[in-house]
Amino acid sequence: MNVDLMTIVRSQLKRPRTPPTRIDLSLNPEDSQPGHASGVIFKMEEFEQELLLSSLFTPVQEDRAACEAGLAASGLTRDAMADLIASLVQETLSFPVTTGDRKGFCPIPEVVLARYVRLLGLDLPVPAECVTWIESLLSGQERHMAVSLARRPVWQTPHGNRLLLRVVQAWVAGGAMSVAKMEFVTEFVRTYRCRGEADLVTGLQSLIESYRIDAEHPTFNNPALEDKQGESIRSRYCDESVRRHRVTMARALLEDLDRVPLAG
Repeated sequence: MNVDLMTIVRSQLKRPRTPPTRIDLSLNPEDSQPGHASGVIFKMEEFEQELLLSSLFTPVQEDRAACEAGLAASGLTRDAMADLIASLVQETLSFPVTTGDRKGFCPIPEVVLARYVRLLGLDLPVPAECVTWIESLLSGQERHMAVSLARRPVWQTPHGNRLLLRVVQAWVAGGAMSVAKMEFVTEFVRTYRCRGEADLVTGLQSLIESYRIDAEHPTFNNPALEDKQGESIRSRYCDESVRRHRVTMARALLEDLDRVPLAG
């Protein structure tokens, strides 16, 4: 068991949390001490515990990246994952909660803790050569973030693994790697289900072209109608700044891939 990794995960679990107003937790000051978790939450069924707390215990990319300091490229074995979860459960952890004008502690049920650890993806491997290449270009937190992204499920299939190596190798050839590019290509491959280089290149070209056509040909002939209806049909998650970022990333990635001939 990697003690440093356990310390990292424990600290994440014990972070203060503020639940949404729709969630009302029973708070017990004594639950902050191991062996004193007597909260009402333990009287619930497991599915109720998970439904209640899952939104508070879903790791984000920064949480996964923080774990890289205690992970090898190969990730944890199945037994090591089980030992990590069992050791944390045995500690009877609680987390500080602020809900309205009330403050206290809430114990973390085993089902919630185990779910959180599994979602960290600590058992997913990264090819050793990929880690070496990333370390030749990035360091510190950027290195951790990039390796963590390379550990995501989208890269775990055989074709995903080959594509990951191809992309990172292209960055090594041009010395042009960044966390932003790694985030973009990881999400792009996941969303568009690219099975190889040809799919990736075609998808990137299509994205650039679709945004160009959309910009040159407004949806409506009547400007007033476009202003009124445009807001309702365009996602707030894809405003003009997001579109510009995607086009910039797509073009940069195509240039990077062009530096090394496609493997076919």
